[in-house]
Amino acid sequence: MSAATFPCPTCKAALVIEPGTTQIATACPQCSGWIEAYFFPAFFRPVETPVFAGALVDHAETSCFYHPQKQAQRVCDGCGRLICALCSIELGKEHLCPNCLAAGKKKGKLTSLENTRTRYDSIAMSLSVFGMLFYMLSIFLAPAAIYISIRHWNSPGSVLGSSKTRFVIAIILSSLTLAFWFFVIGVLIFHPTATK
Repeated sequence: MSAATFPCPTCKAALVIEPGTTQIATACPQCSGWIEAYFFPAFFRPVETPVFAGALVDHAETSCFYHPQKQAQRVCDGCGRLICALCSIELGKEHLCPNCLAAGKKKGKLTSLENTRTRYDSIAMSLSVFGMLFYMLSIFLAPAAIYISIRHWNSPGSVLGSSKTRFVIAIILSSLTLAFWFFVIGVLIFHPTATK
């Protein structure tokens, strides 16, 4: 991978971004405007020349299964049908037709096609905060927050990159809430006269 250029939104000056950079927060060297940007790995890939779906020149050429008037460019890796450039959907190292993509998504066979992601760190954080706000429910919410934090510690977080900070905060808040409950229960059991 080689370095890529990113235009300043204000003055359009080209900023050189090194491969592997996930985000920048800096002033533009030309106009001093503040720039914050996130970069995905695809930003550093070379731009491929697009392949256009060409029309059939004569009857001896193979045609697309879905567009009989278009020239076939590839074979679908899922079903083996001849498809044109319009129908060829690149997914990883495979080229699939729209039907195979839809069927794979419906059956859950395409693990590399991810369009939703559960944010377990946000769930754990919410449970711990709700536990502190609604103290009567905290006896149930605090252990749930700790369980989710530990159980999903290595689960993928946000697509923008995430840290374990929310999990750590949820565990600390929930542990403090449980310590409060242990203290209250201990006082009630060992010092029943203190409540009178």
